[in-house]
Amino acid sequence: MQHVLEQLVLPDRYERLREHLGDDVANLLVQPSKGNVDALKTLSDEIKSRREGILVPLSGQTGIGKTTFAMNASQWVPGAFTQSLQYEGALEFDALSTAVKNFARLFPANNTKIIPINIDHRENNPPSDSELAALKRFLRTNAAGVPVILFWPETDPNIADSLADRYVGIAGEASVKLPIQCEGPLRETWQDIAKHTLYLSNNVNHLEVLGVDPADYSPDEFQTLGGFLRKIARDFNQIVQQMKSELEQPVSVVIVFPSESSAPGVLTQITTPAKYGLLDAHSLISVTPQSVIGKWWDQRRGLLTRTIVQLSASALCLPPTTAASCIRNFSEDMQLFDDAGYRRYGAARGIRDLLRSDLGKFLTNAPLSRFEARGTPGDEATAAFQLLAETGFNLGRDKKLNNIMANGIDNLLKDANLQFSRITSEEKLPFCPLIPDNAIYFQDRVQCIEYTWRKGDFLASSNRSTVAQYILSKLQNYARELGWASE
Repeated sequence: MQHVLEQLVLPDRYERLREHLGDDVANLLVQPSKGNVDALKTLSDEIKSRREGILVPLSGQTGIGKTTFAMNASQWVPGAFTQSLQYEGALEFDALSTAVKNFARLFPANNTKIIPINIDHRENNPPSDSELAALKRFLRTNAAGVPVILFWPETDPNIADSLADRYVGIAGEASVKLPIQCEGPLRETWQDIAKHTLYLSNNVNHLEVLGVDPADYSPDEFQTLGGFLRKIARDFNQIVQQMKSELEQPVSVVIVFPSESSAPGVLTQITTPAKYGLLDAHSLISVTPQSVIGKWWDQRRGLLTRTIVQLSASALCLPPTTAASCIRNFSEDMQLFDDAGYRRYGAARGIRDLLRSDLGKFLTNAPLSRFEARGTPGDEATAAFQLLAETGFNLGRDKKLNNIMANGIDNLLKDANLQFSRITSEEKLPFCPLIPDNAIYFQDRVQCIEYTWRKGDFLASSNRSTVAQYILSKLQNYARELGWASE
């Protein structure tokens, strides 16, 4: 349940991208220059024919893509290389041999691919004569049973040239001229790379409308892709910090739909798949483009994305299995259920059923990737919810239900040992005019919950526009009360 604003990042270096995305970083890779790829192909052929490794200095200024090139050789020449080893130890024969043997255990015993090794911790600190001799010996021994290619990224062109000359002097000429001059992806790809990086790093669509659109930055003004990304990242981080500081206390909102719907239904069409429940601005508008509220937001798409991000705005289903259990087990005064023989088991049963719902998981930070409904038998719970719906949810009746839900959530969070100061129902926030149905005061933020109690299978596809309009209207109210929209 971490706020989206706390998750937004835009890494501007390969190392940070790799840490953040893991193997998904491969989705951001763009082919380096044809000359660089051709040189790598030629070197792989030479290594295979000679059956011994080679040292390859990589020359280029910071941000040109040296690390990306070295760490993804298997992408540039498919079938020739294994994944790359990032080596940061001593440049000694035994240390290098041990490291590559341990790394080789990741691969099949009959591996015949070349192992790339990246020496990325010695920029501007070239190897001594004894270290260079150890590297030469290591490259000729094939410690893991296969040869390696040893990349040495270097920002100083003089050091790169000198290292290449020294290595050629003791090992002989290579099939390509060393050092390799890293050129990186073509400039015309930089804007798309930045936009794709923004999306993949956050799994939130259309973040560029917050005010940092890579299309507004000219690649010609930057010497390297790294410099281009760093400028965008600084501006993006500045906007995120500004958004965080605009509220006296961070606010999140989740819109909950208790109804006879046992699955999220149309909510899956208006939320972000990668962040379960998080609303998607463009999908919301596309579902109801001709409605009054849809047209209002269509003129303010940037504001809608900002509102969703700044409020970490989500939408969840509360099925009758959970809703009926909460109303029954967290309230001692429910004559309707007493008359119908719908048994009250107590708070423990209510906690169990609430915890099994998307809302319960959302509030307790449990893994939440798909809808799950278990607990009180579905037919009994649905019948009980139908009885409740027949009495109607207007004329203030929903306020009593919201109060019961606050009591249930209080029990749930205490049972999960989560720290919070208080939970309110139908009470104004102390720092703005908003009056959420429930508000949970955590140490670092306020989690608002807005319920819309509905009769029937409300999340069915036939209600798609109605659901979207309700959400958009609720977000409009929040944006106005928080001073983000004046109209």
